[in-house]
Amino acid sequence: MADGNLLDKLVSLAKRRGYIFQSSEIYGGTGSVWDYGPLGVELKRNVKDTWWRSMVHERDDIEGLDAAILMHPRVWEASGHVEEFTDPLVECRNCTGAFREDTLQAESGTVEMPSLRCPRAVSPASGPSQGSST
Repeated sequence: MADGNLLDKLVSLAKRRGYIFQSSEIYGGTGSVWDYGPLGVELKRNVKDTWWRSMVHERDDIEGLDAAILMHPRVWEASGHVEEFTDPLVECRNCTGAFREDTLQAESGTVEMPSLRCPRAVSPASGPSQGSST
């Protein structure tokens, strides 16, 4: 739980300093969508530019590409994303949170379903449902 507390403090600091704001915050916010304030925009641009320079400009085996992620479903099928990339989700019976099964297995050190525990409620989790990374 110490990591969660540290993350909460970091988010609070970033919000107070104008780096980030929860999207639509005055209307209750949205789950995991954030807007960048003036300092956040600059930080994001600097990180992106540094990554682009090191991955695209300084390497001969990588080419830059900026493509939409909203594509026709056949593109995702042809690329193997539909068949190969899945994230089975496990749902907590108490807090109704959904968590990636592989993450819970790594944290608990077991692949046995009855042994998996919710990181929030510390209760048994239900069976996996099929999530997708697309």
